[in-house]
Amino acid sequence: MIEAKLALAASALATLVAVALALPTPVASADPAPPPPGVTACDFPALANDKTPAGLNIRAAPSTAAAILGRVPMFEDADHETIAADLHVIGVSHGWFLIEGAQYSGYGYPQPAPTLYHGRGWVSGRLLTTDVQQGLLLAAPDQHAAVVIDAEDEINATAILDCKGSWFRIEAPLSTTSQHLTPKLPSDGPPGTVRGWSNRSCTNQRTTCDYGGM
Repeated sequence: MIEAKLALAASALATLVAVALALPTPVASADPAPPPPGVTACDFPALANDKTPAGLNIRAAPSTAAAILGRVPMFEDADHETIAADLHVIGVSHGWFLIEGAQYSGYGYPQPAPTLYHGRGWVSGRLLTTDVQQGLLLAAPDQHAAVVIDAEDEINATAILDCKGSWFRIEAPLSTTSQHLTPKLPSDGPPGTVRGWSNRSCTNQRTTCDYGGM
C-alpha cells in the first residue's frame, strides 16, 4: 500500500514537472525597465476577472482599440475549482493597468496546459480583482489616512481603479450574500458600492494571505 502511494505521488510530481517544462520561460531581468513616461509606477498582484471563454484581453496600449497581444482565460482544475490568472501590475494610466507577466501560480494545470503570457501589456481595471485582507480600506494611499471601511472579513474587489506603488484603489459592493459593509466615510462610487485604498492585495485563490500590520 505504501509503495503504491509513493508511486502515485511520484507520477503526479513528474506530470507537474513535465507541464512546467513545457511552458514558455520568461527571460529574467536583474533591473526591469521602468514604466513608460506618464505612467504611474505600481507594484502589486491582481487577478484577471474576465469570465468569457476567451479570457482577459492584454492590449498593446491603454485602449479598447489597441491591438490584442494575448489573452488569459480562467480554467477549471482537477478539483473543479475555477482558477484565474495571476497578474503583476507595474503601472497605471487612466484606469488601465500595465502588467508584466501572467501565470497560474500554485495550482494544478489542466491538459493541455494553458499558455501563459510573458512580457508587458495593458488590461482594463474593470476586469481585475483581488481580495483585501482584514477588510481595511483607507481614503488615501497612506497608512495614516482616514478609514473608509474596517470589516472583519476580506473584501473582494469588483474593479481596481488606481494604484501607486504597492497601494491600489478598489471598488466593492456594500452588500453581498456573505457580508454587509458599513462605511465610516462616504466614497465617490456608484450607489451600493464603496471605494478605498489598500496595500494588502491577496491573490491566493484557495486560502487567505498572512499580513502583519499595515
